[in-house]
Amino acid sequence: MRRHNLGFFGSRAKSCIVIALIFIVLSITISVFNSFFNYFQFFEYQAKEVEKLFDGGKDFSMLAKDLLNTRSDIAYIKLLDKNGIMIDSLGRESFIDIKKHSFLTPDKNTVIVGIKEMENKKFVLHSLLWSIVIGIFFSAITIFAILILYNKNQNQHIEKFIAAIKRISRGDFSARLDIERGLGNDLLMIRLFESFNQMVDQLRRKEEATKETHRFQPTVIVSENKEEAKIRRVTSFVAKISDFENLSSRLSTSEFSSFLTEYRKAASSIVSDYGGVIEALLQDEIVALFNVPEEQDKPELRAVCAAVEVLQVLANMSRKRMIESKEAINGKIGIGAKDVPFYVESGIPQGVKDVVTLARGICQDAPLWKVLVSSEVYKLVSDYVDAKEVDVEHGTSFSIVAVEEGVIQV
Repeated sequence: MRRHNLGFFGSRAKSCIVIALIFIVLSITISVFNSFFNYFQFFEYQAKEVEKLFDGGKDFSMLAKDLLNTRSDIAYIKLLDKNGIMIDSLGRESFIDIKKHSFLTPDKNTVIVGIKEMENKKFVLHSLLWSIVIGIFFSAITIFAILILYNKNQNQHIEKFIAAIKRISRGDFSARLDIERGLGNDLLMIRLFESFNQMVDQLRRKEEATKETHRFQPTVIVSENKEEAKIRRVTSFVAKISDFENLSSRLSTSEFSSFLTEYRKAASSIVSDYGGVIEALLQDEIVALFNVPEEQDKPELRAVCAAVEVLQVLANMSRKRMIESKEAINGKIGIGAKDVPFYVESGIPQGVKDVVTLARGICQDAPLWKVLVSSEVYKLVSDYVDAKEVDVEHGTSFSIVAVEEGVIQV
């Protein structure tokens, strides 16, 4: 008789395991389908969210800068006129896996937003992973629960376990199973109760984190970052084309646009070679940052080397125009540095606007065809450069004459 009962138990147990394994496969399949379906919905949500922000008639440059500073999923934002000619472009196009979304502004201009698909995929994969883990965990619990149900001495513990699962399914993450009472030396039930409590703790923390912050906000608001900020010195250079407004009126649109595109492309490549990032490509300015997002060796010197090469590229392009009997295009660059709070984990510097404003002021004071740096920057690069002291409206700056060759390897 005893042998018959064991055979019955083994047969039922195998059936339960097969059913549980089928449940695991189904839960994974549904999770994968749901996550990728949500991925496409999520992209549409992001795009519509950005589109709504431009419906209010706010200044394009300010709004685009705010979006690029607060939304890590946006790579660049462009503004085109009714004829498809670029008016303004901010951000970088060097990222891979960028999905474009375009829409019309109230004044019939076209805005093109490049959204990083990788950022969305990370979000979707994170959600998918959690769905699969939870599905497998509950499936494993189902296997153990069904097998243990055949032991009458454990029915009371299983009833507690099922009741706790029901509370979790209703969103009550305060449910816990008492390991200290009634389990005795039943190691299997102790491990099951411990695993359940650990899972509930993880779900509760995840729920609390979701309520506190939301990765994508419907308005341009910088969410409060709980990470402790460290101070880092960020260097910025602003490269400006002189007399931009008059040039844009005197030169044909196609000619000027072609020149700017070639210049910006070359400048972006040089900045990237020296480890910098393009903060903004404005009509008459190129704004670059150094020592972000990763901390760099000699960021001030990197900025100076990049600025000298960028100005040299502009000079060569202008010289070529003069040979072709075309109007010369002049430029100048200002470099400033400032200590700002920096969140290392997220790679987000705070107060970048102040650094850029400092560099822009220095650029305004700079003579044509000069790279002008603040006295603080000069102190940090003086061993590697030749410079001439220049008295300007806001104090003393230094005009870079020459840079030691090979001091920064690119």
